[in-house]
Parts: sequence; structure tokens; C-alpha cells
Amino acid sequence: MHRIEVHLKSQLPDARGAGLAKDIRDLGIDTVSDARVVDVYWLDADLAPDELDLICRGLLADPVTHRYSSDSSVSTADHVIEVARNPGVSDPVEETVAKAIGDLGISGVREVRMARRYLLDGTVNDRQLAEITAKLLVNPIIEH
Repeated sequence: MHRIEVHLKSQLPDARGAGLAKDIRDLGIDTVSDARVVDVYWLDADLAPDELDLICRGLLADPVTHRYSSDSSVSTADHVIEVARNPGVSDPVEETVAKAIGDLGISGVREVRMARRYLLDGTVNDRQLAEITAKLLVNPIIEH
């Protein structure tokens, strides 16, 4: 299983993160100073290093705006929330990525799964974190 994290380059503004920070303030929680969003991909596959690099460089990350890591990076954020689809729930992005990997001529990818990792900086208590998660990040019918 390969885990790939795709981040915006640090010098670029994170519009998804800025939108999340605004939504958090709209909840009345004004102690979150920054939010960033990371796309996480899991590839259930036996891949050679050059195949994994081709998938990352050629498909998952735009080299102008993104950086990627193919290991679980350690975050410096104060709070990290990772949200994924429940088993059995289809995701069109996962299906598109799987098809595109095949179009690159790479076979042997058994499954593609995707998640979003939310990085929050600031001081929030457990109740506030639960409220942010329940009201803004997770649809419990299809996600966990």
C-alpha cells in the first residue's frame, strides 16, 4: 500500500484552507489562525519506484503548484483531521485516478482510495474540534 500526500507549495495561498478557516470563524470559533488542506491517496499496488514517481508527478501533483510525498509526513499543525469515504462508498475521483493510472500504461493497481487531511493551527478544545468536524468536514452517511 502506497500513501501519497499532495500539498500546495508553501508560498501559494490555500483557497480551500482559507475557506475552511472562514467557515470555522462563522461557527463562532475565532481561535483557529490557519487551515490547510492536503489530498491523500492510497494506492493498493505493487509499484516500482519509477512507476510511483510517474503517478505522482504526472497525475496527482501539478509540478508548478504542488509538492508531494510518498510517505506519511509529520505535520507541524496544532490539529490534524483526516476524512475518508466509508468502505463501499464510491468516489468519482478515485475512479478517475484509477482510469488515468491505466492510461499511463501502469497495471497492477488493485484499488485507489482518497482522503482529505485538514491541518488546523490555533487553540481549540475537544468540543470545538468535534463541532468543526461534525458541521464542516464529515458527512457521517458517507465519510469517517
